[in-house]
Amino acid sequence: MDPYAPIAGISLELYAELSADVSDHLNDANAQIEIVGKKGITRESWDAAKAGWTARMQDMSLMGQVAMRYMPLYQAALAKKSGGKPQVTFEEYVAMSGAAKAMSVEGMLAFYKLSMSDWTMIAGDWSSKIPLDMGRYGMFGMLVEQEGARVAQGGPPKPVQIARGGDGGATGGQPQQAQGYPQPGYPQQPQGYPQPGYPQQPGYPPQPGYPQQVPAFQVQAANLGAAVGGALGSFGSALDSFATSAVGGFAAGTPVLVLWSDGQRYPATITQMGGGQYNCAFPDGRQVWVPGHAVSLRR
Repeated sequence: MDPYAPIAGISLELYAELSADVSDHLNDANAQIEIVGKKGITRESWDAAKAGWTARMQDMSLMGQVAMRYMPLYQAALAKKSGGKPQVTFEEYVAMSGAAKAMSVEGMLAFYKLSMSDWTMIAGDWSSKIPLDMGRYGMFGMLVEQEGARVAQGGPPKPVQIARGGDGGATGGQPQQAQGYPQPGYPQQPQGYPQPGYPQQPGYPPQPGYPQQVPAFQVQAANLGAAVGGALGSFGSALDSFATSAVGGFAAGTPVLVLWSDGQRYPATITQMGGGQYNCAFPDGRQVWVPGHAVSLRR
């Protein structure tokens, strides 16, 4: 079977476009049907496409390849819908993440007059950049904690200048990697985060000093869409881990040790989080989803 064959007449490209169209109504199935109906998509076809494309993204035998192709398609559609990708500097992302930690995401978005879709793109953009330059951004988690504490103690959120258009943040731009984005119509998970992580290099050969096998909980491809029923309704649902990176648990950019199936602990860096799991980037290039109990702070 061709994993990219259309489902109920809906190609992966069209599914990404439709997912962006309904991104402001992920908790409202009727609104979704009304929106996709304007493009000639029936309820039956939409439901079949959601279920079918999610299943393919979850299919471990495909090594997340369908999801990897979907991610940039969704990102582009979301940016087009929003009038261009919002861009902030690293310092501004820290300020926003700290405000979200102290005020809730909803409070932060209200303060900065942003939509959840905007935050999804901002957080996704920086969550792809931070692990690529830890020398520059490795203090992200600590900075967010400090800013969150300052705001929680009554300090005002810092001003942020949001630009639109382009492919990356205004400061410290790095080539953007494909990141996961929410899909509509699935029950919200604890903390409301979809978990869109996939190995950036499926089948990446092991190297000395790093895990030699992939544990059963690797690549939670399943989670790319399964948790997004409320994706844009609460912190992280739409942001997934990259949006939640600033709130609770380990933040994106945190250096950690991962307990592997061989009983050894290996160094990695948190890139995303959600649903009690962390997406960990290893020095050999692999990114793997692991349960929270297998992750500890690297001091």
